[in-house]
Amino acid sequence: QASPRDALRFPAQPLGVRVSAHARACARTCPCDMPWGAPSGGATVALGGIDALPPEAVEPMVADDGPWVQQYEASGWVETLGHLAAEFPKPGTSSAAWSDFVSGSMTLPLAVVSIGAVAALLVPLVLHCCHPKCRSRTGGPPWKSFACACFLCFGLLAVSGALALQTNAASFETASWQLKRAAGDVDMAFKLAQGLNSSGIAVVADLTRLKTDCPKSIQEYLGDSVTDIITQVNGYLTEVDRLVAALTGTPEQILHLQEQAVEINAAAMWFLAVPWLVVLACCGAIALTVFIIEKAGRKCAKRCERCELPCLGLACVAPAMVLISAVAALELLVGILSSGACLTVDQTTLNYSQASFGAESVGFNISRYYLAGEGPNPAIEHLDWAQVEIVDAIAWVRHYGDIIATTCPQWGMEGSAISNLETIQYSMNESETLLAPGHVYPYYQVTVHDTLCGKLPAGMARAAVLQVVLGILCLPLLLCTASCVIDGLIDERAQIHGIHNFDLLAQESDAENALD
Repeated sequence: QASPRDALRFPAQPLGVRVSAHARACARTCPCDMPWGAPSGGATVALGGIDALPPEAVEPMVADDGPWVQQYEASGWVETLGHLAAEFPKPGTSSAAWSDFVSGSMTLPLAVVSIGAVAALLVPLVLHCCHPKCRSRTGGPPWKSFACACFLCFGLLAVSGALALQTNAASFETASWQLKRAAGDVDMAFKLAQGLNSSGIAVVADLTRLKTDCPKSIQEYLGDSVTDIITQVNGYLTEVDRLVAALTGTPEQILHLQEQAVEINAAAMWFLAVPWLVVLACCGAIALTVFIIEKAGRKCAKRCERCELPCLGLACVAPAMVLISAVAALELLVGILSSGACLTVDQTTLNYSQASFGAESVGFNISRYYLAGEGPNPAIEHLDWAQVEIVDAIAWVRHYGDIIATTCPQWGMEGSAISNLETIQYSMNESETLLAPGHVYPYYQVTVHDTLCGKLPAGMARAAVLQVVLGILCLPLLLCTASCVIDGLIDERAQIHGIHNFDLLAQESDAENALD
């Protein structure tokens, strides 16, 4: 049941203004020696003028006290990769601990690099020494096998490119966009808080002029209520100043993180594109070699005779395999390190926030409130206290405005005061909406839970697996089938012309030169 003080400070529901439960609790503890609604004659005046405020200025200011915090659930990729990581360092640990964390997570990446290096050494050796033979059912070049290998390589290339774009867009680009939006909202709340301060100062100036511009009889009628209202508005200004202090520097910090995310996004795009470009170049070189052997004229074929695939494998494919395996290993390492941090991401974030801001700081209290739903939120608390102070001023001006305008026309500040108070009410509603947990927490959930600890590790791991398949399996397969096709073409021409290794082409070329 509402107390008499509540009935005075917060009129009944038909008046059109609702305030948060926290603000009502604040009101019960506010010192108030005399009812500001009682004029000097002692008669109590019922308040009832707030209903004149416009709808947009009296939107309900109810705190979002629902369970907004969502527990992070690691995906299968994060669970698997996280168990391959060493223990994530605690705040304040030395650089040696971070080095141990990275080196302890290198087992699988080093294995991938080793396998790629061994395969890169074996491919030219097998082509030069063993020289694999494969023919079609008719004894000709294995064009179907070569076509299947090409289809497999280019198909996986397309999938790899699409996965690289998706991983980049769903991880760093999404994080950058969310951080930009969050910075915009916090900056808007900061500017609204600054506007609340300016409007409050203007209200104090307007009310102060009542003591000098109005006749003495009106001043006696109003009694100490003017001083009380000015005191409450000054108390409102104090809380607004605290709100501004709590938000100062936060937009810049978020924008700095957003700029870093943009830089990482650009670097990651090139990082993911390197294996794709390298495999594409190798496939193009192999296909071009086969095309020259099959379609080129006799002179061109003779000149390209020395460009054998073992040489191409040693000079082009083998380095590409090493490079691709190294990039895949780095991608796996990024996935493993991020997964190691994500297994306990919420607690880790709070631990580092406490170490960065301090256990009793405003920054840590705000972080703990939004991320864990625990402790106070200084920003919303200051906003609620400011609301307690300003609701009384709105009611007072609405109630006495007509009387003052009639008996004290030289004051002429009723419209200005009401306009400033309406601006304050609207700005407080907007500020509370921007700072509500239900509005702020989704930024953290999308950026951290869904992106950095969801799509990023899984995308990096998939990209690494696909690149290993492309570099260590598909490229050697394409090279071997191309070698078999070229051998088949040479054998066909040898059977037709009765010689090997394009000797007939050389003789005909010599005869043509002699005739010339």
